[in-house]
Amino acid sequence: MNDKIKETEDNILRYLYENRVKSPQSLAKIRYAANLEEDRVDKKILKASLESLISKSFIKKQENRGNYKIEDKAIEYVEEIL
Repeated sequence: MNDKIKETEDNILRYLYENRVKSPQSLAKIRYAANLEEDRVDKKILKASLESLISKSFIKKQENRGNYKIEDKAIEYVEEIL
């Protein structure tokens, strides 16, 4: 499951990086970009991935709308690995 979480984190970062001008993005768009379904297992993977990215200060959740925005630290990280 840890491999799936890491893969999902990478997909989320890639999606938010590609759409950083349009940022922040909704949870539904992030789930679709990460190729996740509505089932219980995928919801757990998505939640764990988002919490991990927030704890690393790569993304930030908006208080009022619940959308997610990529942070400068994550942009630098993605640009290094590309």
